[in-house]
Amino acid sequence: MSEPLTALDGLTPDDFLRQLAALRERRDRIDRQIRAHLAYAREFTSPRPYTLASLAEAAGLSISGVRTAYSPVDCDAVARALGRVPRSQS
Repeated sequence: MSEPLTALDGLTPDDFLRQLAALRERRDRIDRQIRAHLAYAREFTSPRPYTLASLAEAAGLSISGVRTAYSPVDCDAVARALGRVPRSQS
């Protein structure tokens, strides 16, 4: 934790809610980055994708969690960033 919980005790309700919203935004950004990394590892690496087991361990997910963690939208974002299509479309 970056700051002790005692520091929260003196916050106004508005400041507390602002901090909580900022934490949520940071979490959402990290979640998007994780999904993009998983999409890259499974759909854009060659000659083979990273294994589900190795990604599950690194991401703290189950194998089925890795399988369902990213969507076509995430793949599209990675494709745009890389300027190439997924392995399955090449």
